Amino acid sequence: VGFTAHFFMPMELAPGKCTVHLVFFDESDVEVGRIEHSLVVDRAVSLRPLVARVQSLSLHPQADYLDLLGKTLLALPYSNKASARLRLDGRDWPDFAHSMIGLERLNHLRACAETVLHEGIPGDFMETGVWRGGACIMLRGVLRAFGDTRRSVWVADSFEGLPPPNPEKYPADLGDTLYQFTQLAVSLEEVQHNFRRYDLLDHQVKFLKGIFSQSLPNAPVDELALLRLDGDMYESTMDALRSLYPKLSPGGFCIVDDYGAIAACRQAVHDYRKDHYITAPIAMIDWTGAWWRRD
Repeated sequence: VGFTAHFFMPMELAPGKCTVHLVFFDESDVEVGRIEHSLVVDRAVSLRPLVARVQSLSLHPQADYLDLLGKTLLALPYSNKASARLRLDGRDWPDFAHSMIGLERLNHLRACAETVLHEGIPGDFMETGVWRGGACIMLRGVLRAFGDTRRSVWVADSFEGLPPPNPEKYPADLGDTLYQFTQLAVSLEEVQHNFRRYDLLDHQVKFLKGIFSQSLPNAPVDELALLRLDGDMYESTMDALRSLYPKLSPGGFCIVDDYGAIAACRQAVHDYRKDHYITAPIAMIDWTGAWWRRD
C-alpha cells in the first residue's frame, strides 16, 4: 500500500530537529503500526506560509448551526464507524448523504465562505458539478447564518451525470468512464428538494442546467467571491475555469475538488494557470481537494 503524507507545520513551531509520528489504525480503531520520522525545520522555508491563511470564525454564535448542518449533509449522525471514517475523508459514494466531499473539505469550504463575508470580498458563490447539492447547501447556510441577503449561490450542473469523454479535443480524458455511473446523475428536481429539506431554497439560490461548455460561457454571473470546481474531467474543469475564473474577485477563493484524485483534472488546472500566468500558490485541503486565492 502506497500513500503520500502532507505535513502541516504549526506557525509557532521553533526551528530545529523534530519528530513526526505517523500512526495507523484499522476500521475498528485498533492501532496496527506506527512510523517515526525525524526532520529538520528551517525557519526560512518551513515556517513561511505558502498561501494566505483562511480566516477561521468557528467561535461565532452561528457555529453550532453550521457544525450541525455540515454533519447532517454528510449523514454522519446516521453512519456506523466504518462508513463514518470513509465519509470524514470523502472517500465513498454514500447512499443517503447529500455530499460526498468529506468533513475536512466541507469545513474548509465553510471557512472560505465565512472569510469572504468577514473580509467583504465582492461576488456570489458558485459550484460547478454539485451531485446532490450538499456543498451548495452549506454555502447557502452560511449566507443564512450571517444574514447576507445580497449574494447568490449558483448551482451549476448538467443534472444528468457526466458527459462521455471527447479525447480528440481533450486527450487527457481518454478512457474516462465516469459518464457510465448512473449514481452520479442527480436531477435538478432532486437537488431542489434537498435544499427544501434544510429550508434553504429561495431566491438566493440560482440553478444553471446544462453541459458546462454550453451553460457557463453566457451565465448571468457578474462577479464571484468563491468558485468551487467539481467536474472531475479535464474538459469540465477547463470549461469552468475559462468561463468563470475571470469573474473571480481579487482575494476570492478557487477550490478544486478532484485536484489530487484525478490526473486529468489536475492537468487542466496546471494548463489554465500556465496559460494565464497565475502564480498564486496552490495549497492542499486533504488528500484530493486544493485551493488558492486570486491575487
